[in-house]
Amino acid sequence: MIQYEIERLRRDRPYSMQVNHFHDHYEIYYLLSGKRYYFIQDRSYFIQEGDLVFIDKNQLHKTRNVDAETHERILLSFDDRWIRSIGEDASTHLLLPFVQKQHVFSLSGTNRTLVENLLFQLLREQQQALSGWQLNSRALFTQLLIFCSRLTDKLSSAQEHPQAHNPKIFEIVAYINEHYRTRLTLASISETFYISPSYFCRSFKETTGFSFVEYLNNVRIREAQRLLRETKLKVIHIAEQSGFDSVAHFGRVFKQVTSQTPLECRKLMRLSQ
Repeated sequence: MIQYEIERLRRDRPYSMQVNHFHDHYEIYYLLSGKRYYFIQDRSYFIQEGDLVFIDKNQLHKTRNVDAETHERILLSFDDRWIRSIGEDASTHLLLPFVQKQHVFSLSGTNRTLVENLLFQLLREQQQALSGWQLNSRALFTQLLIFCSRLTDKLSSAQEHPQAHNPKIFEIVAYINEHYRTRLTLASISETFYISPSYFCRSFKETTGFSFVEYLNNVRIREAQRLLRETKLKVIHIAEQSGFDSVAHFGRVFKQVTSQTPLECRKLMRLSQ
């Protein structure tokens, strides 16, 4: 199970995430070169080199390529246990960038140099694994997040690329996020928002990177995971409260999205607490 990881990756070919993505750990995504579209929760952002992206736990997100652009990025992942290992009150200060509505910050000048230096030092610590590397990583990691927390009041969010901005689709995304427990179909969405099914399917995919069904299933499974973790409800009742018509359909979709059965997921969640 993840506590803390950092990875640098360069892709020399166009790449879009194929897997639907949300998880119970935090991520910091830094783009060293190239350009990307980044869908987070209910918005699509256009990001470029020097942009820093904060992903809160259980936030639905997906990156995709811009034209034929190659890119290089650094991804830092950590969970609540890593934060607690720094100090009992650490989350109050270190998690501030993740609770803001603003997800993307554009860095330049000394801010960009400082953040890149800290990330490169963290990469070296993990790669070399010298004596005390985890202790030094916690110190560098703490510096990074404190610096990022102070940035939240100073930097403006990255502008959304015009082609990624579709108010009607974002309105529909917000509607799905609020009404996922009810019966939602392509026909009902099209009728509610006065939009043709074919245009809706095409625009939704272009804007979010997800198909309508993929997005709806992910929102419902994310809620199911919360109920599995926080309640003692039976699986059949969790399926109903998450918006599924049958427990069999719920089980199939849950396994498809998480690679686990609901009961396996509940058992692992309890073990990790």
